[in-house]
Amino acid sequence: MMHCIRTALSVVRQNRNIIIPTQTLFNVNHFPVAQRRWFTSEKDDTDIIVENICNGDAELEKKLRILMLEVEVMRQDGRHAPDNIKKDHWQHLLSLTSKNQRASYLQYLFKTEKSRENFKAKKEAKRLNNPVIKPEDSKEHEDDLLYGIQHQSLFLRIRDQSINQFDNYRALQALTYGQSVVIDCSYEDYMVYKEALNAAKQLTYVFGDNRIHKEPFNLHMCNVNMGGHFMKQMRKNIPSLDEPWFPLNIHTESYLDIFPKEKLVYLTPHCREELSKFDHDAVYIIGCMVDKVNNEPLSLAKAKRDGIKMAKLPLDRYLEWAPGSKKNLNINHMVPILLDLKLTGDWEYSLRHIPRRKLMETKILAMQKKLSHNPKLQNEVMQNFKLSKLNRLSFKEKHFGSFTFKEKKVRSKRTLYDDENI
Repeated sequence: MMHCIRTALSVVRQNRNIIIPTQTLFNVNHFPVAQRRWFTSEKDDTDIIVENICNGDAELEKKLRILMLEVEVMRQDGRHAPDNIKKDHWQHLLSLTSKNQRASYLQYLFKTEKSRENFKAKKEAKRLNNPVIKPEDSKEHEDDLLYGIQHQSLFLRIRDQSINQFDNYRALQALTYGQSVVIDCSYEDYMVYKEALNAAKQLTYVFGDNRIHKEPFNLHMCNVNMGGHFMKQMRKNIPSLDEPWFPLNIHTESYLDIFPKEKLVYLTPHCREELSKFDHDAVYIIGCMVDKVNNEPLSLAKAKRDGIKMAKLPLDRYLEWAPGSKKNLNINHMVPILLDLKLTGDWEYSLRHIPRRKLMETKILAMQKKLSHNPKLQNEVMQNFKLSKLNRLSFKEKHFGSFTFKEKKVRSKRTLYDDENI
């Protein structure tokens, strides 16, 4: 279709100097409206996306056209591919090398699109099923005032914009008077694309939690790559991030160039020294990294290279962790813990921000609930427990005779150190 339009336009440009007879010129009624629409120079969305991404690069345009054809074939075959793909998504698809990677990313975009559509549909259905019912006006006297929703009220309405400005003012005060905390953003090269987006999402939550706190921190983002995926996602999450009044410090240089080295303390879960008490003069550093794929102790190595102090939260002292749970906390858990610790000095109160799914207590309660609803499973667990107990007893009797393990240990000590046996 577009090829035909371009051909027609080229013919018109070539013959524009030819003199047209007046009858042909004014006999417009012979052409239908649909035919006259062919001569418009409007471009479709595909051509606009190609121009914005390629910028005249013929090889890149060819690659992008083939990729668009591949996505269209997936749609025709009934495979999972989204209907609307944005410019950033096309750019990421161009960076993927294998077909399987592109298929998995298109499936992720398809699921995201469908979840948004389902959310909108549920919201609309809820609005239609539950219309707003105005309360009946009941007055004892004609001059009485009505208090409550949709009526005259005793209190003034505070709008969301006013609350937002108040929170930003509190964060602006922290820029001058608050204690500094550094978010180290130098780990983007160690994260895959989805992990970088997840890290940006967590840091968005950190900014929101910090500014609504009673005593917020003065947050500093250091070692930031301004052109990376992390900052692109941050600008999407917070559109006013680059504004000069925005209450957040963003630095491309290292924290060693901003703060004195003796005040820096890197919080990493891989070191041995525990943070016993909150230091109000220290500058704590938190690594901005989502390590679902890479589990190496990168923050420990970086702190050793920079030659600064290290510490970890005393999690084992105050909490009982479930088996298999990682002790690597997200950024949006670390900053609220430090905020409450600075304000109260109480570790048990501050560690309430840790997800309950990581704790042993939650696992036990979940198992008890599961067993209470399933008596058959409860009997199986008890039988397995009895069998394991019998197996342990038989193992002791086989290897240690009639003595228990503790008695055997004491007996062996006696045979070695008793005077009668020397």
